[in-house]
Amino acid sequence: MAAVAVPLTRTQASTRSAPDNVAAQAPDSVTETLRIQAAGLTAALTSTEVGGGGAAASVRPPLGAGLFPEPLLAEAARLVVRNAFPTPESQAALAITRSSAVSFTVHEDGFSAAYTSKQITVGQALASQGVRVGERDLITPPQNSELVPGAHIYIRHALDVRLVVAGTEQSMKTHGQTVGEVLEEAGVGLQGMDRVMPRVDQPVRVGMTIRVTTVREITETVVLPIEYVSFIQYDSQLAKGQREIAQGGENGAVRQEFRVRFTNGRETRRELVGESITAAKDEIVSVGTYVRPAPVAVAAAVAPPAPVGDMACSRTLNVYATWYSAASAGGSGVTATGTGVYKGIVAVDPRVIPLGTRMYIPGYGYATAADTGSGILGNHIDLGYGADDVKDWRTRWVDICIL
Repeated sequence: MAAVAVPLTRTQASTRSAPDNVAAQAPDSVTETLRIQAAGLTAALTSTEVGGGGAAASVRPPLGAGLFPEPLLAEAARLVVRNAFPTPESQAALAITRSSAVSFTVHEDGFSAAYTSKQITVGQALASQGVRVGERDLITPPQNSELVPGAHIYIRHALDVRLVVAGTEQSMKTHGQTVGEVLEEAGVGLQGMDRVMPRVDQPVRVGMTIRVTTVREITETVVLPIEYVSFIQYDSQLAKGQREIAQGGENGAVRQEFRVRFTNGRETRRELVGESITAAKDEIVSVGTYVRPAPVAVAAAVAPPAPVGDMACSRTLNVYATWYSAASAGGSGVTATGTGVYKGIVAVDPRVIPLGTRMYIPGYGYATAADTGSGILGNHIDLGYGADDVKDWRTRWVDICIL
């Protein structure tokens, strides 16, 4: 048994329990009035069909139905949408109530309560009893379904929780029963080292804060260059001052692999897990020392070696002579042959002047080849000085006498 009261206005009408107590409202247009009356008539007829054909005679015509011919109203009713209760908003726009209240039971989050209502739909009945249903709440049967006498309505409210993932916070409503279900509902995929507080198997409570700490590890490769070094070697076969690259230089590299850990997107750990080294290839530059001798007459006799004191030179050699001391060399102060560094000790390239060779250097004096050095290559000698010696040598090219 249902009664229908249709407001003649475009605004939403309030639901009333007494179908005959409807405030008079002025229609804003003939079209709007016709639409509202037709919708009300369709809703009432639909409710009657659900309850049984015998109740059709108890349906009251909408208020103001006498303003328009009945054939016109019937035709308009057939043009209205077929769904009698499309949305709660459209339900509220029609002040439709039953002539007598029906009982129903609400099961809300595990608690049950009995109610009675004259409302037509589930949603209207719940609203009339002050039962709030949120947008994310689950309700069975749906709110736009007819309220059947003795109906059982089940409501499960969504829980408000706070979710913090990798430092980013959001509030959400959830139907998840456990922390893991909440994360799945939020689309949060966990990886092996991620940490979740509380644990994923913990039940969800209203207002709970769920924190997910993301832990990610990557392998990072770092390449550090090793620059090559350029060395000079003196070559008596090249003209003096001529330079040639005897060996081209190539840079090397140190390749390092790190395992890097990021916690909530920030680097928190870096571990070296592998390293390989490609050595650099040093550059060698040859510098010529050869000086073409002056032409001599064919008939001229070969001059004997020039005497030095009571000794004669076995040969002369044009060399580039520098000087050094134990302090300037930065070493231990012990030569390659085990002597100290003092005046009379000369560092040589043993491939050019063998160690132990006696020689005479003009402007320096007698000396012995007793030391070597990484920078002493080819026709290059380094004249030794002691700590208290006067360092009076000026670096230059000089002809020395090999004794």
